Amino acid sequence: VDDTNAPETTIVSGPAATTTATSATFTFTADEPGSTFECKLDDGAYTACTSPAEYTDLADGEHTLLVSATDAVGNVDGTPASYTWIVDTTAPDTVIDGGQDATTTDTDATITFSSDDPGATYECRLDTAEWAACTSPVELSDLAVGDHTFRVRSTDAAGNTDESPAIHSWTVE
Repeated sequence: VDDTNAPETTIVSGPAATTTATSATFTFTADEPGSTFECKLDDGAYTACTSPAEYTDLADGEHTLLVSATDAVGNVDGTPASYTWIVDTTAPDTVIDGGQDATTTDTDATITFSSDDPGATYECRLDTAEWAACTSPVELSDLAVGDHTFRVRSTDAAGNTDESPAIHSWTVE
């Protein structure tokens, strides 16, 4: 049998598109039985690999794995399978951009906030309330006379949450 057809390589599974994990396991296959594989991570060189392939000690940032199959008679997949993902182990930082004066007679308040991660989501809490999803700006009304503390924390796409929420405190007189 004269085989001139290159195998087609498929990456079957890998990590989530954005993850906090610094290791990744991939499974892959080819459409021709008996194929062997070469893998290339990021800017590294192609090296022989088998499925499943595991990579450890990955740095924060974007990574790409290329996998190429070679069939039993030496035909090489000219279009390697590619898988790109992001390792993110760093929590975002949340800041209060604007809020009520330290002492006021106003029972309404508008508080603006942001994060150094533009895709972050937020949770807020006023005084002793539970954390709840929120977006900037937060409009507060009918506040009681006395001291108030507003806290906000951000969470990035990988699930890292700011462990030191931004805090704004003021007193309504």
